[in-house]
Amino acid sequence: MLGFSAEYLIIVLFGLVIVFLLYVIYAMQQRMRTLLVNVDQMNSTIHYTCNKLDTLSKDVEEFNKK
Repeated sequence: MLGFSAEYLIIVLFGLVIVFLLYVIYAMQQRMRTLLVNVDQMNSTIHYTCNKLDTLSKDVEEFNKK
């Protein structure tokens, strides 16, 4: 037999678990960045729509005054 002790196998197992968890954290970080970009795009679209709605409201009020 190769002569691996139980301590060696536990250390290797924990190392693999740590590497796997680091990958999961990296994947979640990438997903969070993607979601933040999407939220920023939606926020700018909503802001643009609100500005257009305000402009339309002012134009209608001006038209009604005439």
